[in-house]
Amino acid sequence: MDEKLAQLIEGLNRDLNAELNTIIRYIRHASVLKGLAGHEVRELLQKEVMDEVKHAMYLADKIVALGGIPRVQPQAPTEVSDWRGVLEDSLKFELEAIAGYRERAAQAEAVGDIGLKATLEMFAEDETRHKEEIERLLGGPAF
Repeated sequence: MDEKLAQLIEGLNRDLNAELNTIIRYIRHASVLKGLAGHEVRELLQKEVMDEVKHAMYLADKIVALGGIPRVQPQAPTEVSDWRGVLEDSLKFELEAIAGYRERAAQAEAVGDIGLKATLEMFAEDETRHKEEIERLLGGPAF
């Protein structure tokens, strides 16, 4: 297998695991939140988890289509139970996802997979929207 393609598949597996861990984290975090602010954060997480599921399914299928095998390595989520801690934890991972998708889009372009590049750019856009919603709830700048 070409070195660039192998690196792309390795990166897609990292992205897949990030999405799967985000799904686990969002479900866990949404289940423990209480109060009015907790309710709003819970609704955001429940809405966004569906985007993460779609991303994970696409990534797993694409890894196989490129000749790889999806490597699933779930991690336990951070134990936070207040709405601010949940949002700060989520923001950190959204920023990592944006950076990962941008890097992977460049790798996809390098191997000539323009369709994958476009999809990864769309995923980066989704994660940017998630980041901005989290920042809004935290009261910080959404830029």
